[in-house]
Amino acid sequence: MASEVLCGRCGALLTNPNAPCPRCGSPASGGYYGPGARPRKNPALAAAFAVIPGCGHFYLGQNVKGLAYLVGIAGLQFFGFDLDLTVIGAAVGVPMELGGGGLWLFSIVDAYRTAKRMESGGS
Repeated sequence: MASEVLCGRCGALLTNPNAPCPRCGSPASGGYYGPGARPRKNPALAAAFAVIPGCGHFYLGQNVKGLAYLVGIAGLQFFGFDLDLTVIGAAVGVPMELGGGGLWLFSIVDAYRTAKRMESGGS
């Protein structure tokens, strides 16, 4: 079954994918997804991308969640390492680094589970 090209603005079916939309005049982008017509995302690929904090969620189109993971993991790792450099700060720095590592592992699992949920039709 051939993939249908839809207007990115109004969702109209385009007979000529190189011509502007006859209904609204916008160029064909294929970016419109009607109810239940989202593109399929590979859960294993999402988990592989998530090895770099946030990238798995960027792949899934969840940019805010990806940015939150990226900032959270980087912040915990950076400030935890900075606090490790002092004897008194080690009591706080080591748990922060471990928390960043735990959040990183959780983001990989979350990217996989989110892609599986998207694949099965759930939100």
